[in-house]
Amino acid sequence: MMIRKVLSFLVLPLLVHASLLDWFSPLSPKAQRAQTILNACDPMIAKAVVDYEVPGIAVGVVVDGHVVYSKGFGYRNLEEKLPMTPDTLMAIGSCTKAFTSFVMGTLVDQGLVGWDDLMIDLIPDFRLWDQYATQNVTIRDLLTHRSGMPRHDAAWYNSKLTRAELMGRLRYLEPSTDIRERYQYNHIMYSAVGYAMEKITGKEWEQLVKERILAPLHMSNTNFSFTDMKQSADFAHPYLDRKGITRRMPGRDVSLIGPGASINSNINDMVRWIQMLLNEGIYGNQVLISPTTLQEICSPQVIVPGAPEVPEAIVHAYGMGWHVYSYRGLYVLQHDGATEGYTCSTILLPKEGVGIMVLSNKNLSSLSAYLTLDLINKVMELPSQNLLDVGYAAILKAKEMAKGAEAQENRLRKKGTSPSHPLQDYEGIYEHPGYGLMEVEVQNGQLLAHFNGITSTLEHWHYDVFAISEESQDRIVPMEGTKFTFRNDSEGDIAELLVPFEPGTSHIAFQRTRGVSLSDLAYLRKFCGTYEIYGHTVEIVVRNHALHVIIPTYPIYELLPTTEDRFSVKEMLNWSIRFIFDDNAQVKEALVELPYGTVTATPKNRL
Repeated sequence: MMIRKVLSFLVLPLLVHASLLDWFSPLSPKAQRAQTILNACDPMIAKAVVDYEVPGIAVGVVVDGHVVYSKGFGYRNLEEKLPMTPDTLMAIGSCTKAFTSFVMGTLVDQGLVGWDDLMIDLIPDFRLWDQYATQNVTIRDLLTHRSGMPRHDAAWYNSKLTRAELMGRLRYLEPSTDIRERYQYNHIMYSAVGYAMEKITGKEWEQLVKERILAPLHMSNTNFSFTDMKQSADFAHPYLDRKGITRRMPGRDVSLIGPGASINSNINDMVRWIQMLLNEGIYGNQVLISPTTLQEICSPQVIVPGAPEVPEAIVHAYGMGWHVYSYRGLYVLQHDGATEGYTCSTILLPKEGVGIMVLSNKNLSSLSAYLTLDLINKVMELPSQNLLDVGYAAILKAKEMAKGAEAQENRLRKKGTSPSHPLQDYEGIYEHPGYGLMEVEVQNGQLLAHFNGITSTLEHWHYDVFAISEESQDRIVPMEGTKFTFRNDSEGDIAELLVPFEPGTSHIAFQRTRGVSLSDLAYLRKFCGTYEIYGHTVEIVVRNHALHVIIPTYPIYELLPTTEDRFSVKEMLNWSIRFIFDDNAQVKEALVELPYGTVTATPKNRL
């Protein structure tokens, strides 16, 4: 009886913890060969860690359902020389996106939602800049990066907004293409998908990931915030390279766009995720997702423009949370991830039963991408391409090009110019309805810009253009050298600040205010009421945290704040409204500025 109880104690956990079967079931011939090949790669990987100046990496490989390789190299803590292990936690960055599309797939399986359901049906107050996109964008559009929206990363980076508040700002973020016109990578749209999941289920995105992925896969060490990760006794500190010196980064919380980037994990957890994906959504005796739905997630949905970055890749496409392409005749699913001080890469060969993941604690390192491909070549016993040497040569070339770019930039500077105003005249609060507030002040004779908790020192470049010379915090992508352009109004006062935050659109125009938030409801209500213009009555109201003009028999027009008393008409180019106040701070008239002249609207009734 005692022997039977002992056997039950040993066997029953195996039925629950499917990955432990690797310890007892024999390796397939292919897995055995792969394990032998990979173990012989240890010196090569250790050398690459040194060559690429990466503090540490962890590598996991799955072949035919078995974990054939799981090792750490280098250090998780460079200062104390603490070793990297397969249990060391690191951020997986954008590899999070595959978790989000997977969870959405489970909701599709339940019949709670469809890939082509409209976002506005799931979130009634969902709004984008473009009305057609608002009415037609689907879950599939957001998961495949074809919403028409470029990244707009500065709108959320280091922000203290809630996800609901971020969703409210989407309508003010300018698109760069029409909906479904082309692929444009975007974190915010994945956050929108996570927000839609919350509306569908009543549960936060994090809870859904825990219930539908982490718990059944026993990924007990995986979490969603840098703060939580730091509580572990085995986590990797993040590092970056600045001016040839590797130093520690403070780390940053990215939970605002969590569905696109916030998961932290380790190799021993992530190999279970890979095992399940390669087994068509099945782990042990559990079916986490239907094979048909998983196939839809992993199928090409949109072409990624430009030449493929991966050597010998043919057509580069994107599914839902996965890059999809053909590499040396192999069907590949792949995704990179990068957050503050961490870079990783995941690559799957579904038809071959092979999956590889590399985690590293170095900011924007290319090692993980080159190493995963190099290991694919070795596991599949393909002719060597010396990819690690190729990647190292690319690093050296990039450093040389950076030196030349800095010299070229200085050649474009207009020498001998000066600002049109004393520095104190540039001080003030500047606001963009989608990006929020930026404060500019003078300290010790220098112009400083404070935005989303980061202070940038501005050095005069030429005329009314200033360049960032120093930042108070390290960023995943530094902004030193970014040009801030101040503009005067017709009275010669500084009225606008232009910042090239988003390369895909016009410079982001921050309008100078007098300390009032242009999106504050109390402020917006000052303009509400009925107005008479040419014998017609129009109404100005607040809807969805924005002013709108209601004119009988006409569409409803949204007003975008440009200064404290001036709004542009979103749907009409070169149309704007400027409000004139009396001594009691009440609107006494509204000047409607049209391309062919200005007409006056008189208040009738105040709301």
